[in-house]
Amino acid sequence: MAIENQFRRIGVIGLGSVGKAVKHALSFYHPCTGYDILGEYSWEDTLDTSVVFICVPTPEGGDGRLDCSIVESVLSKLSSSRYTGVVVIKSTIGVGFMDEAVTEYPDLRLVYMPEFLRERSNFTWFVNPDRLVFSGDEEDVEEVLQYFAWVEDDVPVLRMTHREAELGKLAHNAYIALKVSFTNEIEQISHERSADPAHVMSVIWADRRVLSREHLRPGFGAYAGKCVPKDTRELINASGCATLLQAAEDLNNRILAHEEAVPGKDAAALCEMNRNTA
Repeated sequence: MAIENQFRRIGVIGLGSVGKAVKHALSFYHPCTGYDILGEYSWEDTLDTSVVFICVPTPEGGDGRLDCSIVESVLSKLSSSRYTGVVVIKSTIGVGFMDEAVTEYPDLRLVYMPEFLRERSNFTWFVNPDRLVFSGDEEDVEEVLQYFAWVEDDVPVLRMTHREAELGKLAHNAYIALKVSFTNEIEQISHERSADPAHVMSVIWADRRVLSREHLRPGFGAYAGKCVPKDTRELINASGCATLLQAAEDLNNRILAHEEAVPGKDAAALCEMNRNTA
């Protein structure tokens, strides 16, 4: 898709590692300006844009939730400045933040577009995305999409609600955490049993199901069958450090009990049961 010349400048608010990567990449295709607390550029220049990308930090708060106060302050400043362009939040935000922001700032055209960069290679990952995720008003999303016409046609564009996009971003990072933790646990078990963890993991890497979506579709239910449950328990009971696997076994048992007690019950009811029994 060709980029038309009527597009105005893009603004990037927050020029840390993510914001710099976003600004650097987009500047190859569009005029860009930026703003951050270090005083680079000016706020007035940022307002003279058709779209701004918010890339400010959202650190963990004392309650274990994301502290989105910096994002909130940027939205407040844009609103008081009567900004009329599309406001694209790329910062990772807490669950429910976007719905609250839409209510508090009805004058702003808010779009959530979570970023999935790798910390040590932000620019490379931004210009070669695996997917583009959007939530927001359809017209505003379409306007933002025009600035990404340089992305390859086979890159999926996933449109969803604000809550789904928020959860999707967090679930993605949580899945990485689980993968790393699983690998660490298998490494510990391997050393405990005088085995080479690289050889053990190579058995997993060679399976086509590991690199597919086969076990990542909602509604799968508890794992069962003749092999997976007993083999998982063997690994748990053969080791003194299978913490993650034991947690998976405990969760699976709760799902099984729920499925037997209330056949066909939805996931929300299961979540409530887990909350009450954990």
